[in-house]
Amino acid sequence: MNELMANEDFEVFELSEAVKLINKTVLMKQDGEFPVPGIGALGVITGVLTLNEEVEVVVKLIDRVTQMTKQEYMDQVERILNTDCE
Repeated sequence: MNELMANEDFEVFELSEAVKLINKTVLMKQDGEFPVPGIGALGVITGVLTLNEEVEVVVKLIDRVTQMTKQEYMDQVERILNTDCE
């Protein structure tokens, strides 16, 4: 018998945490190949949305747009790239 996972069983974004990620450049794990990842591995977090009281981030990649829960984000994003220009 399969049991549904409760929210306590996995990570979820807080709204303020997700908003801080907007306009950050990320490197995706599945597309990032050693030693140099292809351009398809780079994405930008372009938005935040809420579905059924769960906060998700919207990631724009070169060939697609995807939305991710925090658990998916942690599983699929390699790292946030430093893009601060001060």
